[in-house]
Amino acid sequence: MRGRGLLLLLAGLLLAGLGWLGWRQLPWEQVEVPAGYQGEARSNPFLAAQRLLVRTGHRAVCGRGLPDPLPPPGDVLILPSRQGTLAPAAAARIADWVARGGLLLAAGMEPEPARARATADPLFRAFGVRLVAAPVRPGAASFALDGARFQLDLGGRARIQAPAGADGPGPAGPDPLVRVRHGRGEALLAADLWCLSNRRLQTLDHPDFLCAVAGQRPDGQVWIITGLESPSLWGWLRVRAWPVLAALAALLLAGFRAAAPRFGPPIPDPDPARRSLLEHLDACGRYQWRSGRGEPLLRAARAAMRQRLGQVHPGWLLLDPPELRLRLAQASGLDPERIQRALHSAQPHPAGFLEAIQTLHRLRRAL
Repeated sequence: MRGRGLLLLLAGLLLAGLGWLGWRQLPWEQVEVPAGYQGEARSNPFLAAQRLLVRTGHRAVCGRGLPDPLPPPGDVLILPSRQGTLAPAAAARIADWVARGGLLLAAGMEPEPARARATADPLFRAFGVRLVAAPVRPGAASFALDGARFQLDLGGRARIQAPAGADGPGPAGPDPLVRVRHGRGEALLAADLWCLSNRRLQTLDHPDFLCAVAGQRPDGQVWIITGLESPSLWGWLRVRAWPVLAALAALLLAGFRAAAPRFGPPIPDPDPARRSLLEHLDACGRYQWRSGRGEPLLRAARAAMRQRLGQVHPGWLLLDPPELRLRLAQASGLDPERIQRALHSAQPHPAGFLEAIQTLHRLRRAL
């Protein structure tokens, strides 16, 4: 027991020494870890934009999903982010609202790199513009609005191909932000509007730009809408997967055609031909011969003939072979040499085997 207690004491001292060394050698620092936004800001990435507008004297609300009915034409509608492409019907409603005097600020959907270099966005198509892939990520862009110029970070790898007569930050090539007049209203279309999010609103001229857009309609209300509806499943399949739908339709038609009842009675299947017993015996004999079992068959035929001879003429079994051949030749009318080959000779060839079997069969019938 004393030895065991001493070992435990030494182990405890060793662990205590290691702990003291670790405490002395490892530095202790207090680091603040960002926990992210809390409360409403966690679920609403554009809450800061709404509160900024309210504090600057504008009426602003945030919501999910396109309101029905749409706001009055004197309001401002901001669509800063979209998770999916708008349905064509919803895009047509927004374009009609802008034509009646509304002000729209909307972001597009970036083109997928693996697909075409341009994306067909129904909302942007309604205003005659489209998004095209940019070769590199664009930097800060300068945009003029009512005489004031703003530096905006409209990141992403997309630019807008604007129609003739549209206002943009530069005259050459596609732009990250364009201003399109549509009917009595206008639309500000950007490749990306995450500059208005909680994390990026305070950088560059993003707050001033947001307030300047709201100032275009001083008597209206600003609607910041997220979580827009995507096309229905049927609409998405019709646009993106129509070859699959066509193939399924053809397969269904072929299945219905195969399962449909036919006119008139079906033609009966012909009865399978039944082979005779002799054909089965001939096939069995040929198989036995190819398998090297012809000699057992010949011995069995000779034994059957001797059994018949013992039943009819028992005394003949005691005769010498020459005398027996003469008696059998007289009884059957066969040549004695043929009888000799059938009773005693080996038959390595099919012709001799067949002759011996026929001779033994005629002898049995003649006795």
